[in-house]
Amino acid sequence: MTAMTHDERERAIQERVQAVLRSRPDGDELTPADAGEVEFAQRVIAEQIEAAEREALSLGQRPIAQPRDLARRLLADLVGLGPLQALLDDPTVEEIIVNGPRRVFAIAEGRKHLTEITFADDAEVLRLVRRTIGPLGRRLDETSPMVDARLPDGSRLNAVIPPLTSGATHVTIRKFLLRARTLDDLVALETLTPEAAAFLDACVRARLNILISGGTGSGLDERVITIEETGELQLESVLPDCVALSARAPNAEGAGGIAIRSLVRNALRMRPTRIIVGEVRGDEALDMLTAMNSGHEGSMCTLHANGPREALSKLRTYALMAEEALPADAVNEMIAEAIHLVVQLRLDAASHRRTASSIYEVTGMEGDRIAGSELFSLHEGRLAWTGIRPRREARLRDAGYLAVASGGDA
Repeated sequence: MTAMTHDERERAIQERVQAVLRSRPDGDELTPADAGEVEFAQRVIAEQIEAAEREALSLGQRPIAQPRDLARRLLADLVGLGPLQALLDDPTVEEIIVNGPRRVFAIAEGRKHLTEITFADDAEVLRLVRRTIGPLGRRLDETSPMVDARLPDGSRLNAVIPPLTSGATHVTIRKFLLRARTLDDLVALETLTPEAAAFLDACVRARLNILISGGTGSGLDERVITIEETGELQLESVLPDCVALSARAPNAEGAGGIAIRSLVRNALRMRPTRIIVGEVRGDEALDMLTAMNSGHEGSMCTLHANGPREALSKLRTYALMAEEALPADAVNEMIAEAIHLVVQLRLDAASHRRTASSIYEVTGMEGDRIAGSELFSLHEGRLAWTGIRPRREARLRDAGYLAVASGGDA
């Protein structure tokens, strides 16, 4: 008899374990939260590994390498997160990102890296997610192509599948990590200085009201999520961690539609660094402004308007369409804080090319209106610097842009 390879032997043991489990009276999949079922699975796995070792010995084949590791992998495939279980068990890993079967990222100690973990195909990723969320009463299929679930250990799982994504299942698992319980812990982590910790301790004792604010994902490598009615942006091929989401129209019965606003809200659960909305033309404008104001700097969106001020006015109108019914003044302030620049395009009548005709900086509020100034405008058919220095010149300089000091020529 030809000796089986390591992978073949592992698959054979896995099939035997599954056969034993299917022979149970209920025959259903194991429930991870049921300690009795997990213990039963561990016992079955140990028995089948021992049987395979005896069989190998009788045939003169080499014993199974690292049987304990094999047992852990088999258990993870049955009641855990399969290939991802090792990352979930790793206390240094904060987040797991799956962009289809071949690109699995892990974020550990504030840094994102591409792991060596892969899946056989996208169907395996989808099966894993469905098995994980099934006991939680959640589903992921064509009628419900987005899911957000809390795992038993407190981790949060978000998954999106086609047709909302461009051909692959995308999964984000944000682990619940409690690294600091006291102010002293925060000092040890160098999150606070001792002086700041003492001040905050006094503030708490004095019963002061405190708002804690911070941008999401600070310091991480970029994760870009694009959202469109139909997939036109082709950024997935040039960015290492990019997810393209597309809206879905309702069916003939008027059901099953997934709006842009739902995608923007779901994107916020996928740990994006930037969100790019192909075209804003409805109440999703409010969610986009909220994202921009909550640390997702560098986000972008487009809309149809004839000039920068009209664009800001339309964005305001769209945000006011949202069911939250915010007052106009509040929306104006959101826009003034969220939008930094408006880039105006025009169609050149002579060349029939789209060209930039204005770059307008939003500078804040003046009374009850959004204020701004034009940094670049058309001069003799060429986009030229107007001589006005941007309010955010220091940020531009920190990013390596020094052209303003030399007259706006890069």
